[in-house]
Amino acid sequence: MKLDRNIEGREGIGKYALIKLRALDTYISASPFHTYGPEIEAAFKTLTDAGALDWGNTEDSEFFLIRLKDRHAAAALSAYARSAEEFGISEWAEQVRELATKAAMHPGKKAPD
Repeated sequence: MKLDRNIEGREGIGKYALIKLRALDTYISASPFHTYGPEIEAAFKTLTDAGALDWGNTEDSEFFLIRLKDRHAAAALSAYARSAEEFGISEWAEQVRELATKAAMHPGKKAPD
């Protein structure tokens, strides 16, 4: 089992992409409903219709994202790799360990925000 970013032909593209919702705050309308402007709403609709947008707001879809520059990422990914190894998913564990090493050596480490 491989991380999607390591599958031949994916050219480093992972399973997920990240939408930085705070960066879209300037597109929130002044209406009482605080919706995004039409361009952003149309983009969200397109992604939703394609089954590609997951807000993580249900029990089955909740998630927690960790950037490699987060100062806690190396420890978190190392623990994840150990757990994967314990469950016999060696190839996956090794790839996650590689991410942990990248996180440990990240030049721009910072507190999570």
